[in-house]
Amino acid sequence: MTQATTQVQGLPEFSRHITTHNADGKAIFQTPDPDNPSSEAVAAAPAPPISTIPTWTNFPGATGAFGLGYATPTLQADFNKDADLASYYKYLHEHPPVVIQGGTVFRVVDMAPGSSSPMHRTISLDYGVVLEGEVELELDSGERRRMPRGDIFVQRGTAHRWHNVSDQQPARLLAVQLDSKPLQVVIEGTGKELAEDFDVPAASSGG
Repeated sequence: MTQATTQVQGLPEFSRHITTHNADGKAIFQTPDPDNPSSEAVAAAPAPPISTIPTWTNFPGATGAFGLGYATPTLQADFNKDADLASYYKYLHEHPPVVIQGGTVFRVVDMAPGSSSPMHRTISLDYGVVLEGEVELELDSGERRRMPRGDIFVQRGTAHRWHNVSDQQPARLLAVQLDSKPLQVVIEGTGKELAEDFDVPAASSGG
């Protein structure tokens, strides 16, 4: 599979380093050393080495890209016989859904200058941090918060969209998504279950 370091110009390249164990039970790197691709430690790994460069998937319209850092099919990872590595290797070739039911997903999100995501909701608990640039987080109520580099966020199944506030500089987010129970909210005394949605109506004042 052909891989690219990033689809958004102006952001630094990065490597991903994954650890495992050798036959003696010693900790080693499963991913190749960029400075020493033929290292003995990686050669001793029980699973095929995974590239240090994540697989990227473009957004529609070339407004950004997802980099798949890691993913597991279960919340409790299975390290035995590198089962989690085998699952991740499969995800690299068959891209997982945005949220893996019962699992975890670790992504890097690059946004082109001036770009915005759709208003969307995932039924997941999302931990994230702004790595590069400055973004604005907009909720479907119309509330907005600007988040500079270094700010962190916790999304709890809420409808939202992201804006890169700069027309000149790209932005980069890191996010870890954990599957969650079905979400019910009380609206005017009636329980309503909220579902995953990638086209949520925004507040009329939300812009």
